[in-house]
Amino acid sequence: MNILGISSVIRRVSHACTKAGDRFYEENILNREFTATAHNQKWCTDVTYLQYGLGAKAYLSAIKDLYNGSIIAYEISHNNEIHLL
Repeated sequence: MNILGISSVIRRVSHACTKAGDRFYEENILNREFTATAHNQKWCTDVTYLQYGLGAKAYLSAIKDLYNGSIIAYEISHNNEIHLL
């Protein structure tokens, strides 16, 4: 490449995601204390992406009791919407 006098163009890496602002954060009530001394004292939730079949997807939202790890409720949907929480 030096003999021909050509050079390659180095492209900058572009990230597909954006940084979340303060509007997406809630107050840290648990302060990383994920143990409870009684039932229904502390609950946590998570939304999980499930892929099935030929490219089909679903979202699973579960509410877990931190006292004994039991699932209190769950919801499955084809859309990741706020009603899952």
